Amino acid sequence: MGFLVHPTLEKDTIFVDRSNALQIRLVDDARFFWLMIIPETAATELHELNEDIAESLWKMTRHLGAALKTHCDAAKINTAAIGNMVPQLHVHIVARHNDDAAWPQTIWGQGDMQRLGETTKAVRLSTIQGWLGRM
Repeated sequence: MGFLVHPTLEKDTIFVDRSNALQIRLVDDARFFWLMIIPETAATELHELNEDIAESLWKMTRHLGAALKTHCDAAKINTAAIGNMVPQLHVHIVARHNDDAAWPQTIWGQGDMQRLGETTKAVRLSTIQGWLGRM
């Protein structure tokens, strides 16, 4: 059996692309431009990753964080790999603004997800694909 994304992550995200054993996904929440990277591995902690995947993950995280910061004119990029609710290793990259729905708190547990409209979803997916094409 191949790699499976945890059901919660599958439900809350949209697959964008796969690169170097990493899945890049868009979180389906219109309140934030929020990306997720899921290493295709059984590791549940960052320190458990093999060197190749760890290096790819770090490079992708930095690349997407920088792209989000510029594209969204974000006040801050939040990057986290917490995994308390979903044990599968995944890294969040979120563009934050001083007037967003959760500022200055963390995004977790703040209000209800608001699913992306079809137009916003299509634009964000295209934008992310462009960023990935420049890696």
